[in-house]
Amino acid sequence: MTRWFSSRGVGRALAGLSVCLSLLACGRAGLLPAASSAGSQRLAVRQVSDPAAPFPGDFLWGVATSGHQSEGGDQTSNWAAWGRAGKVAQPIGPAIDFWNRYEEDLDLAAGLGLKAFRFSLEWARIEPEPGVFDPQAVQHYHDLLTAVRARGMTPIVTLVHFSYPAWLDQADPQGRRGWESDRMPEQFARFAGWAAQEYGSAVDWWLTINEPNTYALVGYMAGMMPPGKVNPWAYAAVMANISKAHKAGYEAIHAHDTVARVSINPIVIHARNADPDYPGEREEKLDGPLNKGFYVDVLSFFDQFAPRRTGTSGTPAAPQAKRHLDFMAFNYFYAVKAHELPLIGNYERWPLYPEGLYEVAKKLHGRYQLPLMVTENGMPTPSDNPRPDGWTREAYIVNHLLHLRRAMAEGVPVLGYMHWTLVDNYEWGSYEPKFGLFGVDRRDPQLRRFPTASAAVYEAIVKQNRIPPYLLERYQGRRR
Repeated sequence: MTRWFSSRGVGRALAGLSVCLSLLACGRAGLLPAASSAGSQRLAVRQVSDPAAPFPGDFLWGVATSGHQSEGGDQTSNWAAWGRAGKVAQPIGPAIDFWNRYEEDLDLAAGLGLKAFRFSLEWARIEPEPGVFDPQAVQHYHDLLTAVRARGMTPIVTLVHFSYPAWLDQADPQGRRGWESDRMPEQFARFAGWAAQEYGSAVDWWLTINEPNTYALVGYMAGMMPPGKVNPWAYAAVMANISKAHKAGYEAIHAHDTVARVSINPIVIHARNADPDYPGEREEKLDGPLNKGFYVDVLSFFDQFAPRRTGTSGTPAAPQAKRHLDFMAFNYFYAVKAHELPLIGNYERWPLYPEGLYEVAKKLHGRYQLPLMVTENGMPTPSDNPRPDGWTREAYIVNHLLHLRRAMAEGVPVLGYMHWTLVDNYEWGSYEPKFGLFGVDRRDPQLRRFPTASAAVYEAIVKQNRIPPYLLERYQGRRR
């Protein structure tokens, strides 16, 4: 996901229409100054019945990672070229050297009792030149899949997590590059089909494109990701091609693996009005792309791939094209009200709203009647310390899972929860902020891993398959 960028892109990001759009899906990128966030350590929460109830026995407890952010050594992707051009605050270097140390990190994940491990195939490593496949890279991902399964974890594989081969940025006959080019859906589908044929026997769960709404907005409207554009026409072309690519990729995967489960995972920024049931909140009127309680553009995005449903009978609301989702996947981090917009420019001030996970889950299931997976959820900090307003990652995890379990108790089928992330990694331009259950000592040449307090909390939840009463007593309705 997008969290931290070089200040070089800020001036362009604040130009014209890009500001309005960036506030919706990439406000995390540092476009606005920090603002104070005073308040009680107590949260206003609705009553949750039986908060310690167990999760289903087959619930997929996991973590999410991405190749470019963790592997290190990438020389052939669009992001590698972006870094060499000096457009990042810190060079990536070895990242956390997951390419060579995946066994060690998978041991950490297995030690938490996790049942799933989400990672991405780095297309640029696999196919560094058009039509040329690197046999060592191909075998590496076979070995990684084997190692994941050997530890009792289910692989969840992302095909594009922001990065792709740099050769796709060569101009097509119309002069368009990357996701602007109409050739991109076909190229992506080719890669997706190849991946399903090559790795499908070891993969049951596929995600085609991670946070497409973030990538398009930040890269083509805010100018803070490759290719660094501020162009609404390019943005529209990119979103259209991403939609075509997902549909084509879905078909290509299923052509080789009819039982695979395939989805795409946008970010949901939960835009909401003040709730009168929450004392002390100001009433807000949000119009346009921000509707009452939901980021409407995500609904419009999903509507392209899944028939809308009405009521509990599952009757389609209207004739629809073929479905191109087997389950709903989404990333959720925070919510925002109109007067909180200045907070989202600083990752230490994100307006956290655990109940939003409940509301998003209810909305998505009510609209599409498909099972859900939370493919990323996590809280950034500059270190293993509480935020200035008192929030800790331990409290974040407990309160979000509390409201996810509440949605499940009301009939929403949730397949799994992927915490972002296992180990502090490279956050798209910098090694700040930090999201990991485990930290990394970057002063140590061996990049020593160490557990944070949140690792023990998540481990207790996973191994008991519920939120233990002692964690509820300590964190329910609290920031720390």
